[in-house]
Amino acid sequence: MIQLPEPTDLENLGTVSRVCIERVRRVINKMDDKDNGRLELGNETKADRGFQVFKLKSSNFTAWNSDLPQNNEELSKQLVMHVDHLVPGRGQEDVLYELLLKSGFPLTTRVEIMTLADKQIFSIADGAMLICLEKQITPEVIKAIAERKPERVVCLDEGFAGNDQLKTNAVQTMKAKGVTKFQTV
Repeated sequence: MIQLPEPTDLENLGTVSRVCIERVRRVINKMDDKDNGRLELGNETKADRGFQVFKLKSSNFTAWNSDLPQNNEELSKQLVMHVDHLVPGRGQEDVLYELLLKSGFPLTTRVEIMTLADKQIFSIADGAMLICLEKQITPEVIKAIAERKPERVVCLDEGFAGNDQLKTNAVQTMKAKGVTKFQTV
């Protein structure tokens, strides 16, 4: 469901989108209450009735401003700004879902969190793509990711901490394991 944040006359909810969120929440609670007294049979599993709310925001990555004057001072400022190109205050989940959309996956794609070499890795679409948003990537993490043989891998460039050798080895390791696309953001 998509809803613009249109104001309503309801004092406690404020917008139409808040009314919709509350309605969905109440329906889920009612269905859960109904199921609480039911006896599970065989290999039935409890239904997952959760939902997510997304808000449209600007990109999590700072954009290069090509409209600025092309002089050394402005170029220097832009380069410094892009050393850490993530917008301050944005979390891993924000970056994760932007990368999903930019990679062509819908927001409904299954995302699982796993731990490989003591780092949090996001597995997309049953392992078709792995995303590592850690700020300290080690050779062990690269090896563990490559062993999963995903089609695509995305890592934060910042995670390599300027270690070009580690990054080059990551590219070669991924290639050797058949990873079709390895990229850093």
